[in-house]
Amino acid sequence: MKILNSVVTIYNQIYAEGLILQKEVDALVHKFKNPKWHYFSRVKDIDSFALKLETGRIKDPLKLEDFFAATLVVQNLSDLRLALLDIEKEFEIVYRRPKVDGITHKESSDFPFDDLRLYLRIKSPEYLPPSALNELIFELQVKTFLQHAWSISTHDLIYKSDNINWAKERVAFQIRAMLEQAEIAISGAENLSLLPELAKQNKKAIELNKIKTFLTDNFSEDKLPKDLIRLSQIISDLLLNFKLSLDDLTKLLDKETTQGRGTNTLNLSPYSILIETIKNQDKGKFENAFKSKHRLKTNFIFIPKEILLDGIKIEDSARIMTT
Repeated sequence: MKILNSVVTIYNQIYAEGLILQKEVDALVHKFKNPKWHYFSRVKDIDSFALKLETGRIKDPLKLEDFFAATLVVQNLSDLRLALLDIEKEFEIVYRRPKVDGITHKESSDFPFDDLRLYLRIKSPEYLPPSALNELIFELQVKTFLQHAWSISTHDLIYKSDNINWAKERVAFQIRAMLEQAEIAISGAENLSLLPELAKQNKKAIELNKIKTFLTDNFSEDKLPKDLIRLSQIISDLLLNFKLSLDDLTKLLDKETTQGRGTNTLNLSPYSILIETIKNQDKGKFENAFKSKHRLKTNFIFIPKEILLDGIKIEDSARIMTT
């Protein structure tokens, strides 16, 4: 692309400043960014800068609002609101598009690009006078992963095709409409799940919830993993492997605990405590799980080395996975 010397001069004049701003903003965003979020930034390249000027919409080329621009991608619409609170702590919101959350310029039949764009300045520390850097305005787009996925996957279809193609654009915006519907469903999942058409449980969900309650009733929060659903599924498989009901396991654990072990044990995980409990309180059921004719729910039963198997008859040792 042929770029005028006058445009190159202006670009060079503000490029170094843009790099400094990028470094400062990146550092501030990484201070509050949730590890699950995605962040990236860029300083506009000279081709894009020249085209922007040629649109005739720029009053002052030295103060281009998106010369430096960044994008923060969050998990869902709920996280978007949390991100806004963090952003306001580090930056001054000069203006935004759309101006307010509840108002849109879109027709109900339209699905144009309208992700949240914030135009920000770095806040000056109270104990220091404002610097030239604090006067620079930059753009921060805040979007969800679904919005970002649409932008990435359809950008070239809409903006960089060799020919203007109505059909391709139509497909791209139909996809955006579907993703917007998915976004709304994710955000409103809690309320949607209460609808009569969806407010149901199956046998497996009821069982896992009972196991989850069993775990929280018997083990303190610091002993349990954050992923209680996964542990509940593991215990469900454990019950099937040893042919026990949850009531059976509850009684065995109560007895084991009364004897000074069970939930009083400090050096074992909840899973290992339950394995130890079955071994100590129902030796027959424990040994049966390692007989060749016994069908297991899982490929192996994990028996950590901390659990001693002295005096236990193991017919098929291949069924044991150990550390």
